[in-house]
Amino acid sequence: MKHVLIINRYDDELSDYRNYIDHSQVDVSYISLAGHSRLIDPQISANVVEVSVLDADLILQEARAIHRRQPVDFVIAFSEYDLDAAALVRTEFNIPGAKVADNLLCRNKASMKEALTGSSVRYPQYRNLASRSGVEAFCREHGFPVILKPQVGAASDGVVKIERLEDIPDLPDFNGYEVEEYIEGDIYHVDAILAADSMPYFKVSKYLNTCLDFRNGLPLGSVTVDDRAFVARVRAFTEEVCLRLNLHNQAIHLEIIERRGELVFLEIGGRVGGGEIPFVALRSEGIDLYELWTRAALEVAIAPLDTRITGFLMMPNPFPGGFTFDPQMELSHPLLTYSSVQSQGDSSAFSYEDIPARLHFAADSQAAIEQAIVQCMNILQTSIRAT
Repeated sequence: MKHVLIINRYDDELSDYRNYIDHSQVDVSYISLAGHSRLIDPQISANVVEVSVLDADLILQEARAIHRRQPVDFVIAFSEYDLDAAALVRTEFNIPGAKVADNLLCRNKASMKEALTGSSVRYPQYRNLASRSGVEAFCREHGFPVILKPQVGAASDGVVKIERLEDIPDLPDFNGYEVEEYIEGDIYHVDAILAADSMPYFKVSKYLNTCLDFRNGLPLGSVTVDDRAFVARVRAFTEEVCLRLNLHNQAIHLEIIERRGELVFLEIGGRVGGGEIPFVALRSEGIDLYELWTRAALEVAIAPLDTRITGFLMMPNPFPGGFTFDPQMELSHPLLTYSSVQSQGDSSAFSYEDIPARLHFAADSQAAIEQAIVQCMNILQTSIRAT
């Protein structure tokens, strides 16, 4: 039987691998974060190892022991933070899937743009940094604003929009950062599954506000694009990106900017998109993106899937302390398909999970959902209070 190694970080509804892999037909071993293995059944698993921290070197050490007992054929890791470790294991044992060099093109923002050099894909002008003076020189050459960001990271962590020199943060070390030109325009995200040189699941959505706005306390919305001509353009763009970055048999989350009709590459992740993306797909489309990712990674055929026009709205806590919603708030809309609203809370730390409100929408048109999101966004923003 084939032997699959899973690096597990979570224990939510989308992390029960028994739903994705028949453990009676495939030997499955786990390296799991301790305290997050409640959905792992040792009775039907080849190996279960719990570690206190999912450190890449520690994972590789445990994987070596598992591989000595039985050679590993595939490695699966769902979290952005475990993709490096999975790539290390694949490289060590020459296992199919993204190796270290491939993984870098989905993790390092400078490397992914460098790989697109010479292609038809437009991307922002950028510079790798070693000091503050590099940022200042780039600003003088390209003007304001510019974007400062870590080369490796997710969820806009550490990203700063610089509109004047005084906005440059006093970082202890600029190594590992890049600065890039600011591209004005609407931001879109592509969520797709790559399998056997096709994309059986492919969806283009438009952000309402940005991920950086969300990190800075503003609500974030997303709505499926229903313009077929635009979607076709984005599909061709995505295919070129995947070809240049050597992406195969995996999930991708691609972000692009549309500026005056031109598509501009922003960044790509070799994973399922975060936030509400997988939950909307599951609840509104009946599609489990993690199941599809697993099947693609195991080289199992996937038939083309139909998608729906959907949307979501995520409301963060905009205050440094606790929050509460006005008890008179009336939050309803005929296009709402799911809502989770905390009446009050104390958490002010950044999170995609522990947030005051999350809403899902479905309809027959992009415009209808966009209008619904804006309406609900206004209600939430005018009803939330600091405590």
